[in-house]
Parts: sequence; C-alpha cells; structure tokens
Amino acid sequence: MKAIKTALAIFLFIVFGLFMVGFRMTPAPGTSSGNGNPALILLIGLIPLFLIITVLWWSWLRFYAIQAKMYLVAAVILIAHLAAAFFYRHHSLQAHRETIRQALLDRNSRIDEQYVESITTGLSIHINNQNFNVNTFFMFLSATLLAAILFRLWDCWDKSDSQKQSQ
Repeated sequence: MKAIKTALAIFLFIVFGLFMVGFRMTPAPGTSSGNGNPALILLIGLIPLFLIITVLWWSWLRFYAIQAKMYLVAAVILIAHLAAAFFYRHHSLQAHRETIRQALLDRNSRIDEQYVESITTGLSIHINNQNFNVNTFFMFLSATLLAAILFRLWDCWDKSDSQKQSQ
C-alpha cells in the first residue's frame, strides 16, 4: 500500500511539473511565435501517465471496502468538478483572448479578429497557459480518479454478477 501511495505521489508530482513547464511555454500576448508548439510533446507524455495514474488510483481503491453507493457519489462529484472546471477554462480563455486583443491594439493600433481566433483555438502555443495550468492539472487529476472509480464500480458489479450466477 505504501508503495502505491509513494508511486502515486511521484507520478502526480511529475505531471504537475509537466503542466507548469507547458504553462511557461506561452509567448507574451501580442508577440509572434515560431513554427509549432513544443508543449505538444508534453501531451504525448501525459497519455501514458494518465493510464499509470488511473491504475494506481484503482489499486489504491481496491484496499478499501467502499460501498458502490459511495463510488457513485464520488463519481457525480468528480463529474460536477470537471464540468465546473471546463466552464472556468472557457471563461478564462475568453479573458485571455481579450488580453491578446488589447496587446495587439497597443502594438499595431488595430485588431485582426481572424488572427486572434486562429491563435486561440486548438493546441496553439498562444494558449498553452490555458491548456497547462493548475486548473487543468486538477482536471487531469479528477479525470484519472473518475476513470479509476468507474473501473472499480465495474469490478464491484462484475463480482456481484458472477456471485449471483454461481448461486
């Protein structure tokens, strides 16, 4: 059990570090950037870390005798957290777009809305600070825990079904 907790803490520390590195890779508003987004490499690294952390959460949850009702309550709370975090991220992105508009206005005396929209959508380097921050780290954390809880629920129901069939 201690090994699981230690591994979980280490991997979460690594993930938090990756999120903060991605955050720092954002150019200043109103400036141009090079070709490409080096933070996309971080996204590739986050995929296996997501799976590893989910398995660690799942392993940790197996040690405790928790009723399925509690897992369902936790899942609903995590879904609500993710919804609120997405809502916050959307409003944060709108505020960031306004900051970029103001920086362009100060620098060029005009705003090209198509340019602002193109650099603030998808995985543009100009919104790394929106894709990699404390909020999105907690979203990542909630998503891994939610996945582990759903797998744990599946285990619980699978065991209860097999017990019913054996009777």
